[in-house]
Amino acid sequence: MTELEVFHLAKVKLPIERNRLILLLVGVNFTFTGIDVALGHAVNDFIPAYEWIPIFYAPLGAASSFILSMKSKPGKFLSLIHILLMLLGIAVGILGTAFHANQALNPLGQLTWIWLTFASPILAPLAFAGISLVGLYAAVREVEGQTGLLEIPGFGVFKAPFSRDRHFLWLVGLGFAASAMTSIIDHGQYGYTPYKLIPIVYGLFATGVVLTLAVRKEWSAGDEITYFWTMILGIAVGILGFAFHLSGDLGGTGQFSIERILVFAPILAPLLYSDLGVLGIIVVARGAVE
Repeated sequence: MTELEVFHLAKVKLPIERNRLILLLVGVNFTFTGIDVALGHAVNDFIPAYEWIPIFYAPLGAASSFILSMKSKPGKFLSLIHILLMLLGIAVGILGTAFHANQALNPLGQLTWIWLTFASPILAPLAFAGISLVGLYAAVREVEGQTGLLEIPGFGVFKAPFSRDRHFLWLVGLGFAASAMTSIIDHGQYGYTPYKLIPIVYGLFATGVVLTLAVRKEWSAGDEITYFWTMILGIAVGILGFAFHLSGDLGGTGQFSIERILVFAPILAPLLYSDLGVLGIIVVARGAVE
């Protein structure tokens, strides 16, 4: 058993160590992101054909992460395959962003607000890049006693400007930033209502909190308390958003309609805040077994 402690504020015992827990979370993320993408791309009947790319990739990334999470000491070959798949996931995310950005241009080749809000979510594909980066760092070991010296199985040892844990914090912070920007764009379709401002305001606030800790050399007790409860709030905001989207998709009829899910409120999108909140807690946790 591994006992994880978060800033002396919370403790939990888990059957696996932190790295494997992060890999497990990465696998879950690839699974649900693949489902979300499949639902979104079904609107166009998966045309053009490149819309199948993330759908084919997601199971591979998920399988690699789940398999690695079950190994306390993964072999070099398995680790190498996982890392290559994570690098591929980064490429898939960047390529998807380029495709979505191109679709957001109006017939004159211009980027306008109205086209941007109703086009394919321009930042959504970056989820694959972000998840893949987390999966990549979860498979990397930091040389004991040498901050920033990262050992990548099959590739060698590299010197980073800051620790692996700081990399995780940057990824969480940038994840909140992308989520907030996506909320601003998507919720701008029909105008901002008070409850639509919740994920925007929270996302911007969480971005500031996480990135502040990422750049500070030392954290005060106030920093740690603010960070911890911001992550807990993120979990709650994600669940609340899921409830709002589900209510919108039901359309007041109480009947579940796949058509409304496809063209109205993406039912899984708000849970990204919950996901980032959980990841944000895990990456700052410390355990007796690492």
